[in-house]
Amino acid sequence: MKKFIALLGIGVLFTSTAAFAATSPSAGAIYAEGFASGTDQQAAAERGMSAGEYYNNTVVSTPGVENAVPVGQGGKIIINGVATNLTATLSKVSKSETESAKSQAAALEGTLLNVIDISFPGANYKVATINFYLKGLNANTKVVVRQYVNGAWVDVEVVEIREDHVVLNLTNSGAVAFVAVSK
Repeated sequence: MKKFIALLGIGVLFTSTAAFAATSPSAGAIYAEGFASGTDQQAAAERGMSAGEYYNNTVVSTPGVENAVPVGQGGKIIINGVATNLTATLSKVSKSETESAKSQAAALEGTLLNVIDISFPGANYKVATINFYLKGLNANTKVVVRQYVNGAWVDVEVVEIREDHVVLNLTNSGAVAFVAVSK
C-alpha cells in the first residue's frame, strides 16, 4: 500500500509539472514588447541609443571611437556629500564632440576609452560624486577624465579608479571623455 501511494504521488507530481509548465518569453521578445511604445523609441532615438543602451543607461559603442569601452551609470549619486537614490542619464555625443574628445586623448598621449553625454538632476548642487561602470577597466589603469564645459575641455576630479569603475566629482552636465594614459 505504501508503494502504491508513493507511486501515485510521483505520478501526480509529474503530471502537474507537465500540465502547468509554460514557455518563458525570450529577452528579445520582452525588449520588443517593452520597446514598442512610441515614447520609449522616441526617447532612445533622442539620446542616440539602442534599446539595450537606453534601458540599461549605458553607452556601449560610440561612432568614431575604436574599441569603445561600455560606460554605464546605475544611480546612488552623492550630491554635496549626501547619498541619494538619483541616477545620471547617459546619452551618446555628437560626431563633433567625439572628434574633439579624440583630439583631447591625442594631446594627453592616451587612448580614448569612450565619450558620453551626461545629465543629472539636482539644480542646487556644487559637486555630484558619480560612480561610472567601465566594463573591463583594469584597476591599475590610469584614467584622465575631461568634460566639455562652456566651449572648452576641463579636467575632472577622479576620486577613485577600481576594477570596472571610475568615480568622478562633477560640477556640470555635458560631454565627458574617459582617457587611458600611461604617464
